[in-house]
Amino acid sequence: MSPDWPWVLTPDFVNVVTVTQDNRFLCFRQTKYGIEGTSYAPVGGFMEPGEEPLSAAQRELLEETGYEAMDWISLGSYRVDANRGAGMAYFFLAQGAHRVAEANPDDLEEQELLFLNRAEMEAALADGEFKVLPWATIVALALR
Repeated sequence: MSPDWPWVLTPDFVNVVTVTQDNRFLCFRQTKYGIEGTSYAPVGGFMEPGEEPLSAAQRELLEETGYEAMDWISLGSYRVDANRGAGMAYFFLAQGAHRVAEANPDDLEEQELLFLNRAEMEAALADGEFKVLPWATIVALALR
């Protein structure tokens, strides 16, 4: 890091595109402070210190939705901002998800869990419903 360059120090985070056993995509419609209106969003959150990315992704899926998944595929890891840091994003596709518990989200913002088929997920991406760059990126990667 250059001492004369502005850095944004945030924890690394995970995002998860989740597909249920009956081929529906789980995502949220939610409010976020930096977005006007609502946005669609995948499961995600900050990693705990020392936590491995896959473990964080599995924890976030269970906490936010009450679902676990059978099959996990890494969609890569990406620096959010090449000049200012802003954490490392770890992306996963979770397939074969099924409900095992009640959701226990710790988000302060309002959110609604949605179950979309593939065509609805593709349309939401094309229509700009995923309004945060990492969210649109992971959805595009998962759909390819």
